Amino acid sequence: MFALLLLACSENELVATKSAPEGDTAAAAVPAIVVSPESVAFGEVADGATASVVVAIENVGDGALRIEELSLGGGSTEITWTALSSPVVPAGSAVETVLTWAPTAGLPLADTLFVDSNDPASPRVEVPLSGTVPGGDIRVTPSLYDFGTLTVGDSATTVVTVANVGSGPLTIDSWTYVATDADLTVVDPGAFASTPAVLEPGASTELVVRYTPSAGGGDEASLEIRSDDADTPATGATHLGNGDDPCDGFTQTVELFLTADDSWQGWIDGVEFAGPNQSVWNQFDTFEWEMECGDHALSLYARDTGLTIAGVIAVVRVEGVVRFVSGPTDWTMTDALPPSGWTDPAFDDSGWHIPEVCADTSPWGSTPQPFYDLGASWIWWSTNCRDLGEAWLRLNFTVP
Repeated sequence: MFALLLLACSENELVATKSAPEGDTAAAAVPAIVVSPESVAFGEVADGATASVVVAIENVGDGALRIEELSLGGGSTEITWTALSSPVVPAGSAVETVLTWAPTAGLPLADTLFVDSNDPASPRVEVPLSGTVPGGDIRVTPSLYDFGTLTVGDSATTVVTVANVGSGPLTIDSWTYVATDADLTVVDPGAFASTPAVLEPGASTELVVRYTPSAGGGDEASLEIRSDDADTPATGATHLGNGDDPCDGFTQTVELFLTADDSWQGWIDGVEFAGPNQSVWNQFDTFEWEMECGDHALSLYARDTGLTIAGVIAVVRVEGVVRFVSGPTDWTMTDALPPSGWTDPAFDDSGWHIPEVCADTSPWGSTPQPFYDLGASWIWWSTNCRDLGEAWLRLNFTVP
């Protein structure tokens, strides 16, 4: 019997040891946050417009969820949101905020919304935010322009218009103009004088192109413009032109009839054609050249060796027609030794003296003929052709 009582006591004590102590409760309730959508794409939004998206914050745990803070990782000033109805979200409930993007700088959006809470497993939820702005849309007109045929030396211009027909700003990064030669060139780049350059929606600029053919034949140039137009990052225009050289292969017969009292030497375009001491004053010499188109110069050196009277008389015919005669026009003269190169067509003789018609014609009478009949006169650097000395003369002319 004693043994049975002891066993009963032992069992009672064992049961007492296994029972829960007074005041012990079930495990603590824990909140769990879920944010949806997990990322926000606002799409394409123009400057001055807005786009909004609802973001829900749900508590899927069994404890109260406390929203500590909403913030932006990139600090964008273009994103705003509405206040939560309550910072505390009971288990199984949700709250909402409305995010709004209002772009003002014409730039795409790339930021992150931070949602901080008391969820021990996810104290911060990151929601990526993205959005794009409308890009510019470039239009170049005309895309092809043909100047047609221009005579060599003539010029013509055309205008190339570059416009932004898109709803967003257009950035011109660079431009190039590549031509076969300098006959085609951009003389005014407009707003593209420095790049990058920005064209706002609806804005445009003009580039002025000039064509001046320097020789016969075709010319071509290509204008290329690079921009941030997503569809057409590189575009431009083509320019064509054709030069017509009427002098190509063209020559004219030039004749010179000349004498001097009483010694002379001559050059045509810097090349000597008559040596020193040509001196038959009462007769004339004849010279003939086939000359190409362009500027030419007849140069003479004359002096009196007899110390009697000095003068030069001449006639120039082109294609059989008298074009120039010696007199107070067309010719230039100096009585001082000119610098080297004075016989070249490009020499500047604008500071030289205009010849004088000799006042005393008695020594020559009407000799030689036919100069007088053609209107030529004896000329020198003074009307008193008895001043003697020496003179240097030039006649500039152009063929045709």
